[in-house]
Amino acid sequence: MSGLTEHRREQIEMHRQVADMYRRRSGYAFSEAFQQERNDLLLGMTPADDDGLAVDLGCGTGILLDRLAGRFARVVGLDSSQEMLDGYVAGPTARGAVILLRGDMTQLPLRDASCDVVLCRSALHHMDDEVAVLREMRRVLKPGGSLVLGEPANDNVLTRLARAWVRRRPSFGRIHTIDRAYTRAQLRELLARAGLSVVREERFGFLAYPLCDNPDLVPVLKHLPAGLASALGAGLRALDRLLARVPLLRNQSWYAMLEARPVP
Repeated sequence: MSGLTEHRREQIEMHRQVADMYRRRSGYAFSEAFQQERNDLLLGMTPADDDGLAVDLGCGTGILLDRLAGRFARVVGLDSSQEMLDGYVAGPTARGAVILLRGDMTQLPLRDASCDVVLCRSALHHMDDEVAVLREMRRVLKPGGSLVLGEPANDNVLTRLARAWVRRRPSFGRIHTIDRAYTRAQLRELLARAGLSVVREERFGFLAYPLCDNPDLVPVLKHLPAGLASALGAGLRALDRLLARVPLLRNQSWYAMLEARPVP
């Protein structure tokens, strides 16, 4: 640990503290359904390769690893927190194809041009140097490989105000150190600086996002009867799907998902 920066120490300690929070969140049916829908969309953007290698960076407790193992011959899950990695329980679809690594996203323990797909869900905004991390992702991607990135969006003034409110809540400081969100232009600029070009974009999360994504920060639905909370969550997600199809509204979402590829 002596060689780690103060930020890296904070990140590791933060992940130790939130490992249990991630497990608790999956205990709420409305939150689990929300996460599942977002994961389905993210995986739908991930090109499958039966002979390929996929890497899930910031994999946490490994909620995507088994599903990636059903699409790739080899899967690596990397996280800076051993507590997070210890929360992963391999399912039958893993087929022994999943390898867990504790490591730093700024210095990936992977060879140049070794990965067909790099998946990174909601981790980039916790990094103190996003471009350096994105350059590492580009380094390990094969020519023509894909980075599939999911990050909080910040194009809507209402989401900015809501995030400012959340940052003032006592629970925020215990579970976040660096925490950003990006406008569409900001995220594309970061990718371009790292030598990556966007080829596809999906938007996700409007009304359902603040109520379903993190019940510890916005504890509304978790205090309702489980059946009612699930029904409200399902209704909000259905409305969100409609909003995502409206051209003038789709870029006002809370979350953006991009597929990017290395620029030759």
